[in-house]
Amino acid sequence: MSKPLHRIVIVGGGAGGLELATKLGRELGGKKKANIILVDGSPTHIWKPLLHEVATGALNTGEDEVNYFGHAYRNGYQFEFGWMQGVDRERKTITLAAVRDAQGDILTGEREICYDTLVLALGAIANDFGTPGAQEHCMFLNTPSDAERLRRRILDLSFAVGASGHGASKLTIGIVGGGATGVELAAEIDHTIREMHNYGANLSPAQLEITIIEGAPRILSGAPESLSHYATEALAQRGIMVACNARVAAVSDSGFTLADGQQLKAMIRVWAAGVKAADWLSGLGLATNRNNQIEVTTCLQTQTDPNVFAIGDCAAASDGEGGPQLAATAQVAHQQASWLADALIRKLNGREITPFVFKPQGMMVSLGKHTAVGSLAAIVGPQRNYYVEGRGAKLIYASLYRLHQAAVHGWVLAGLLWIGDKLRRVARPTLKLH
Repeated sequence: MSKPLHRIVIVGGGAGGLELATKLGRELGGKKKANIILVDGSPTHIWKPLLHEVATGALNTGEDEVNYFGHAYRNGYQFEFGWMQGVDRERKTITLAAVRDAQGDILTGEREICYDTLVLALGAIANDFGTPGAQEHCMFLNTPSDAERLRRRILDLSFAVGASGHGASKLTIGIVGGGATGVELAAEIDHTIREMHNYGANLSPAQLEITIIEGAPRILSGAPESLSHYATEALAQRGIMVACNARVAAVSDSGFTLADGQQLKAMIRVWAAGVKAADWLSGLGLATNRNNQIEVTTCLQTQTDPNVFAIGDCAAASDGEGGPQLAATAQVAHQQASWLADALIRKLNGREITPFVFKPQGMMVSLGKHTAVGSLAAIVGPQRNYYVEGRGAKLIYASLYRLHQAAVHGWVLAGLLWIGDKLRRVARPTLKLH
């Protein structure tokens, strides 16, 4: 009787989880060396760093999302549809919640999935830091459905303000958080309104008021100061206001109250300041930090159980032994997924695994359709300063998504998808306006 295949269960199909499942599926699953199972409560994947483009209609989820069922079939792994809600580490099982349809009727009850190795790649959600009114009155950008709701809200209010007949009417938008997400969203919304006006919408760009609210002394506080300065100037040229050293004390249905008592009116309120892991992760019996992130070793194994790994935004991983915690970014998740795929293959072959080492690749921030700003540590090395800006930087920024597509689909299919995108842009509007 043959020995059962080792079962590797990956929970979470974000950038890290999907890339890990893809590589393990091709190297192990398709060759019948192990069973690879990906679990997610959504049937499709969209690259999270581009959610700001989904929110403005620049990226169409119907064309750019990856269907897990079809992708699993082509890449040697299995897909299980459902949300994880618990783990039994003694029995080595995870529990998936009941699946319901749009009307709330149960399609399938709770079920268990056995594992030999478990990888948690559950991503993160926005951290509102307990700010009164934030959950009730702000929109978030955690999921494609969040982005779609924001897109519809922008379209609806753009029409309402433009149809009012009062040129003095304003579409006011407040974005809390001057990190990459907040900056990219502000620039993309500004571009969208300008494009809509070119298409004939009554709302003029002059009627748009966007304010980024940042608690630190400058936006993009994790980037070199020169990049922050360039981004601030680029936003100012578009009429986007930046309020630094400003902390939000409360949110209402009309806007924000700052810590100094100032009132900032905003018809659309978006929270993009900080991230944390989902609250339920702290109840799994695994060691977590104050942001519910799972504490892991330098080999990405949880501090509590060597058979359970965690990668990406849900993991509290240090940069080397005793180093600072790695940021919750796509490049960290990508490198962890690539390293862990190789490490698990080595482990199954009885070989020793060495600690994960993060290699900084710099950072890129989009500032609209034709410009971006960033640093290129991947090219010149992390010890030197080399910055790019403008159209050249935007080309590099766009290439990051193509690299993700190549990791998920392979270079040939990624190339065909790029050609398809170019052809669609010839025949269709540059924005999804419905």
